[in-house]
Amino acid sequence: MTEVYKPAIERIILMSFPEKTDVGDKLAADIAEAFDDMTSEAVAEILANAIDYYVKNITITGNLITNGSPTTHTCTITPAPTPITAGKIPNTLGIS
Repeated sequence: MTEVYKPAIERIILMSFPEKTDVGDKLAADIAEAFDDMTSEAVAEILANAIDYYVKNITITGNLITNGSPTTHTCTITPAPTPITAGKIPNTLGIS
């Protein structure tokens, strides 16, 4: 977040000053640093939780073609409680 917040806040503060000065530059940098310190960790946690929620609640839908059957079946693959390992997909459809 630091790469985004600090330059943005610093620029906003600098735009509020009528002239460019060393004191204004220092003040803008200090405010940007304080804002970054107060918010970056919380925003990163919120984003991580949102990504985690969406990844864990993803659903894949599609057609299942079984060998030797002339028909296809529509199915939904819901997330498994354990991660996929070694290229194997858990049998959440109950197909044996």
